[in-house]
Order: sequence, then structure tokens, then C-alpha cells
Amino acid sequence: MKERRRTKRRELLLFLPVYDLDNDEPLGHLADITPGGIMLFSQKCIELGKKYAMQIRIEDLRNALIYKEAEGKSETLKFVARSRWIAINPDLYRTGFMFIDISPEAQGTVEHIIHNLDNML
Repeated sequence: MKERRRTKRRELLLFLPVYDLDNDEPLGHLADITPGGIMLFSQKCIELGKKYAMQIRIEDLRNALIYKEAEGKSETLKFVARSRWIAINPDLYRTGFMFIDISPEAQGTVEHIIHNLDNML
């Protein structure tokens, strides 16, 4: 498949949970991140084309050493994203999401994570 991505994908070597805000259950684990979206690994199939309100807990990012901002900011990274594609492996689903509603503060957190990941490599 031809790559249509405009920005470099940052892959994570850690599985950070991403929660569905509707039920506070893990939707999957963060596999990579770009300024425009994320990819999740999950054990259940995620509905294609659906909007999901999601959150990543800042404490999880701090524990993974990819978030180093000062205390006092929001304790969660919240956003709405739409599932755009799904790839199925025998025991795992990979789902790509595009951000469709993300606050400037949350977008800044995404940029901060990407910057820290770039500096780790």
C-alpha cells in the first residue's frame, strides 16, 4: 500500500493504555503517534469510521519517560479521533485514528511527546 502520511510516524516501544471516555475502559494501547493522529493495538476490533472520545493519562506518559512537562497541567490528554483504517493480525488489531477534535493544549502535549520521542532515538 502506498504511504500517504505527510508527517513522520513516531513508534512507541511501550504499550500505553488509551481509554474510551464514554466508559473509561481501555480502548487499546498506543503504538505510534503523529501530529495528526495515533495508531492503537487492541485485542478487539474497533469500528471503522466511528468517532471516539479518548484520553491518555499523563501519569502513564510520565512513567514511560516521554512526558516531562512541569506539574500543574492537565492530568489527561483528551481528544476525539475517527478510526480510519484497520489491519488484522492473528491475535491483534491495529487501528489508525485521525484527530478530529483536539484542544490547543492537547495538541501541544502531542508535540511535546513527539519531541521527547525524537530525542530518545
